[in-house]
Amino acid sequence: MKGDVLLQNIKVSGFVPLSTGKKAKETKLLIREAVLTKLGKNISNVQKRCAEKQLSISIVFYLHKAKYSKKDLSGLSDAVVKILGKEMSTKKDALKGLEIVTDPSLICRVILEKNLIKKDAKEEFSFSIYEWG
Repeated sequence: MKGDVLLQNIKVSGFVPLSTGKKAKETKLLIREAVLTKLGKNISNVQKRCAEKQLSISIVFYLHKAKYSKKDLSGLSDAVVKILGKEMSTKKDALKGLEIVTDPSLICRVILEKNLIKKDAKEEFSFSIYEWG
């Protein structure tokens, strides 16, 4: 059951969330900054509203067909959840996440969608977070 909307339709254009590879760290930082810019001063309010709640997350990816048609949704979504979490990596140089989803074990539902777009369209993804229950 979908509950209250905690964060709705945050769109990040121009980036594909990568969980591994040479550009993964840089891309996660750019996505984190893009989300921070969109939320602005509201970030602390969102963090409080999501804290210690069971969550439902919906993520829609718009990806170039030629480059990402074989990319699996679990890797793409894992990168987004890490960016929304406390730390974006588990290495020594752990990058701080947005601290919106502080306990991934409280994510009760994830809805993922991948739309393949034409080469000239802009890659992007959007996500929403709901209270579950």
